[in-house]
Amino acid sequence: MRRKFASRGQMALIIAAALVGLLAFVGFAIDLGRYLVVMGRLRQAVDAGALAASAQFRENRNVAEMRRAAGSIIHANGFNPTSLVVDTCATDPGDAYLCNPPRRKKVRVKVEVEMPTVFLQIIGINKVPLKAEAVGEAAAMDVVLVLDTSESMTYDAPPGTAMRDPSKCNPVHGCHPFEEVRSSALNFVSRVLNIASSEEQDRVAVVTFSDGWRAGDTAPKFPPGTPTSAPLSAAWTYDYGVAASIINGLQVFDPGWTCPSDLTSSDAPGPCRRYDGGGAYLGLDCPLLRNPAYNDPSTCTTTNIGGGLFWASQLLSTSGREDALWIVILLTDGAANATLPSSTDDLSSAATLRASLPIGYCPSSTFGSPPFCRDTDPDTRHAASSSAYDADDYAHDMADLVACSASSPAPGCAVGGQSAIIFAIGLGNASANPDGGALLRYIAAVGDDGDPATDPCQGITDYNEWCGNYYHSPTGSELDQVFADIASRLFTRLTH
Repeated sequence: MRRKFASRGQMALIIAAALVGLLAFVGFAIDLGRYLVVMGRLRQAVDAGALAASAQFRENRNVAEMRRAAGSIIHANGFNPTSLVVDTCATDPGDAYLCNPPRRKKVRVKVEVEMPTVFLQIIGINKVPLKAEAVGEAAAMDVVLVLDTSESMTYDAPPGTAMRDPSKCNPVHGCHPFEEVRSSALNFVSRVLNIASSEEQDRVAVVTFSDGWRAGDTAPKFPPGTPTSAPLSAAWTYDYGVAASIINGLQVFDPGWTCPSDLTSSDAPGPCRRYDGGGAYLGLDCPLLRNPAYNDPSTCTTTNIGGGLFWASQLLSTSGREDALWIVILLTDGAANATLPSSTDDLSSAATLRASLPIGYCPSSTFGSPPFCRDTDPDTRHAASSSAYDADDYAHDMADLVACSASSPAPGCAVGGQSAIIFAIGLGNASANPDGGALLRYIAAVGDDGDPATDPCQGITDYNEWCGNYYHSPTGSELDQVFADIASRLFTRLTH
């Protein structure tokens, strides 16, 4: 009898042990499943935290601010880290991945959390440590600033005053609103080129545009002392000091000569500065337009938006980096009314110039009265083969050249392009109406995703309203806010 009870007791112990083992196995399986789910969520949270930290790096924030940004995102995903470490090459110079050349804006985020167990508590395992890390990178950028320097960039000054005259305001940096454009461009570039030039991964180039037919009026700007034969790649800089020197050297368009008192056959092409008898500045005039022998406005206009975009495309196509984001930021205060020459004629002499009239795409149908060199319907677009092809059409096509896809352009694209991103900024009242605003909205629409038909501004009739990649600044004082918003939207990416 004793043997029978002993046997039953042994069986009970075996069954109890088996049950504990079974429960432990089931608990392990369930907690392992929870571990895999929670670990997946943690990796996603750390990825998002690394992106947030790298966005702060883009904004030139310190590591403490990067850590706060990463921590905020990780907390928002439901985790309370026991350890959160954020490093850049500056804080961990021995990290080969963060520091090996070429130096890039990389941020490593390491997180440790504890996951409470459910069934494993039966065997005394109450928590399981989880670890995850990710590296976020502020994507390398090639940024082209395309800035309007036409004479209207002095129009904040009252008519007739010295600061309206580009020959007077340029030497003292007193041309407004251009000085606000300069200041905002400098602030923006300081956010892009924000580490030592030997370690900076981003590059900036500057293009200005005005009349476009004379050498240098619409072309990339080079650092002082650059040989005139330098390739376009020399216009790019990683160095904020070099970029600042270029921007500080920009001037509002000045034709460089005073209008003659009488029109003659020897009058030079292009605009001239006109003054009254007392020396008060009256604005620009154009002898070849006034002279009945020519009646030609094609050298008179000074807002060559298409030319600015053309040179941006040349910079990107000849020397843009394939692994960088290509970004073009266009700023203008008016509608397109000038283009680059429509032929390859040498325009260095007045005689050759007059033999080549009209200069650029300036249809004779637009000669009668302003607006010269473009029609009055901003919604009409002509093909390049049309005799009505004008400055507005040219600017549309140059926007396509920059932003449309090269391999499979959208149906609305006139040409295959370079898949660059374009932000379009209109400054002042002249750009906040259909004449100027419609073109800028188009440039922003094709510059958003390479397809002009997918327009984030569709249905918005107020040209003062920001939408998609389109911005409007009523005066120069709001430009800093515009550029800050653009900077905040520049992209980041995860490296691993």
